[in-house]
Amino acid sequence: MGTLSLESAVAPTVHREVAGFWRRVFAFVIDAFITAIPCGVLGFAFYQFFTIHRVDGFLIGFALTLAYFAILGSSVAAGQTLGHRLTDLQVVDPQGSVISLKRSALRYLILLVPILLSSELVPAFARYGVNTVVDWAVDFGGFAIVYLYVFNRSTRQSLHDLATKTYVVRIVPSGPVQPRRFWRWHWMILAGTSLLVAAISNTLTNKISQSGPFPDLFRVQKSILDSGKVQSASVFMQKNWRNGQTTAGLTVVVIWKGKPQDFEESAAQIANIVLQMDSESAQRDFITVIFHDGFSIGFAKYSYNKPVSHTPADWRGKVQRKSGQL
Repeated sequence: MGTLSLESAVAPTVHREVAGFWRRVFAFVIDAFITAIPCGVLGFAFYQFFTIHRVDGFLIGFALTLAYFAILGSSVAAGQTLGHRLTDLQVVDPQGSVISLKRSALRYLILLVPILLSSELVPAFARYGVNTVVDWAVDFGGFAIVYLYVFNRSTRQSLHDLATKTYVVRIVPSGPVQPRRFWRWHWMILAGTSLLVAAISNTLTNKISQSGPFPDLFRVQKSILDSGKVQSASVFMQKNWRNGQTTAGLTVVVIWKGKPQDFEESAAQIANIVLQMDSESAQRDFITVIFHDGFSIGFAKYSYNKPVSHTPADWRGKVQRKSGQL
């Protein structure tokens, strides 16, 4: 009678299958759409508030979205968001177990910060250069997440997965995740690329800001911001082609503090600044002021633009008539 060896009696270990790129992307798109629905309803229900208090919209949307992902991606909901359930995926640790709520919150905090937040949240520290640091950190985080999503094929872990030692796997079969080695040169590529892009961007920005029409445009922008009437402002040159004719002018996009009582009057205030600060204003065919309205709450975004456009001569007439009434 034969004997049964110990090796033949032990069943082989079944490992979890790491999720592929497109399945993960599809699950994330589903979750983004699901979270955008209540954020959008909230935005339209309190439209005026979120139009004026944009930072509050960022923070509330971020908190709601983070809560959704963190809770459902943890052991509270078996490591599955609704997107994961529809695509048969699950967030687990190397042993194949679902993760705690605290660990899940950290994981999705790393993922969502580069996607939903920006230096707009720290305008008070702009004078100290903190907004530049935040912009760089957010840009690097976003680039690292996308890069690792696409190119880390060995473990299929992105930045938030690596930081929390988690994996996104297929729900079946159960068991631990098969150990795979992460290619550490990914970090060198990320660091080198980010430093190179930052250096090139800084050099180009300095050169552009000191050449051609850009010094004038930056002066106009700074004067509009210093007026205290707007939350933000961007200035650019624009050319239009219509019926064989070309017109060139200046366009200013502003986010007003509060809501303008009269768009024409408010636009005239901005146009007056342009007329004073733009040395080429007399040669332009038009000056357009665009009032940007809307909200950004989580993945729910809505914008509306109200343009007011006149020739420089018309703007001067409006400003003079307004001054005469005062």
